[in-house]
Amino acid sequence: MTLKPTSLHWLRPGMRVKRYLLVAGLGLLLFVLGLGAALGGAPFFALARWLDAHGVAPRILGVALAAGGFLLIVFGVRAMNRSVLSALTDPDRVPELVYKRRVLAAGPRIAVLGGGTGLGRLLTGLKKLTGRTAAVVAATDDGGSTGRLRRDFPVPAVGDLVDCLAALSEAERLPELMRHRFTRGEGLKGHTFGNLFLVTLNEITGRFDEAIREANRILALEGEVWPSTPAPAVLVAEKEDGQVVRGESRIREHPGAVRRVWLEPAKVPVMPEVERAILEAQLVVLGPGSLFSSVLAAALPPRVRAALARTPAPLVAVVNLMTEPGETDGFDAFSHVEAIHAHIGRWPDAAVVHTAPIPEAVKARYAEEGRFPVAFDPRPFEARGIALITGDFRAPGMLAQHDPDRLAAALVGWRA
Repeated sequence: MTLKPTSLHWLRPGMRVKRYLLVAGLGLLLFVLGLGAALGGAPFFALARWLDAHGVAPRILGVALAAGGFLLIVFGVRAMNRSVLSALTDPDRVPELVYKRRVLAAGPRIAVLGGGTGLGRLLTGLKKLTGRTAAVVAATDDGGSTGRLRRDFPVPAVGDLVDCLAALSEAERLPELMRHRFTRGEGLKGHTFGNLFLVTLNEITGRFDEAIREANRILALEGEVWPSTPAPAVLVAEKEDGQVVRGESRIREHPGAVRRVWLEPAKVPVMPEVERAILEAQLVVLGPGSLFSSVLAAALPPRVRAALARTPAPLVAVVNLMTEPGETDGFDAFSHVEAIHAHIGRWPDAAVVHTAPIPEAVKARYAEEGRFPVAFDPRPFEARGIALITGDFRAPGMLAQHDPDRLAAALVGWRA
């Protein structure tokens, strides 16, 4: 066997490999000598006879030499591996990295549609169970930092995309960095670093679809994050009283539940990665998040709706714990899945419903905002043949939010 020129690079000074290679080589030599002496092989017959003549038992000495040689081999190889790995990563993290590459990379393909805090929280739970999650994120938010950037640049909403990118990234401290909000500086105050990062990539690439592809490559994600459309679009809602409201941030300002929502323009482009993620998924999840302004907003582009209709994967709706004023006032759990059917033309195959009691202190806090626990009656689900995934999915504390780990485990467990 001949060494390639690149193999000789290991012999360069300063590589911190040669010393451990010599230790392992010495260990191999001792192991062979000891094994030969212990077994009394022909090449070692003279050595064994000499040792026996001097009162030394050849087999005992051979076993000792072989054991010592074996320990030197283990030490040399281990030290050499750690030396090489330390130039690439923390050697103590190697088992974790191997787990992610071997186990998580073989996890189920899950496509999750939504936006807001709810989707980001679910992604933090899913990335512990699978490395093949694709988030399809609503891109119609027009408030806060995102709204200011949309007015200055021709981009879709970036805020929810940033939350999802941060949630799926494994880069150290990246979530903190992406969510950092500037509190001073003319023009910077109120913006997050992540929002500016995506807008900067858009300026460099000249196209938002290319910008988000670059972001997925740069940020070392355990999965994928894509906008439901890479084009600017406005979310429009018709309220139960017939009033039409344009703009996501204004929907909650007008009292009363939403009857239906749509996009303007209606025919917006969809990235091929989005269609592929939905069509190749083993499970498609709608939510959690604001039903109309996040979950259904992500499903409104025509090609997304078509992919949801065509995918062979089961469709699971995550029902919110509390109603939302200006969106789902008076909605019960089944009203959520009825709205999904009305907008995408397909009934969910299953629904996740929180059925454990919510503490009185939490309910009182939300009641001040006009938000109340979502009522649940299993009978209409059973009549439609919709499977139910029920249990305690609320995270501890004073908020009525889904626990990322419990929800993710319930979804993956149901799929299995």
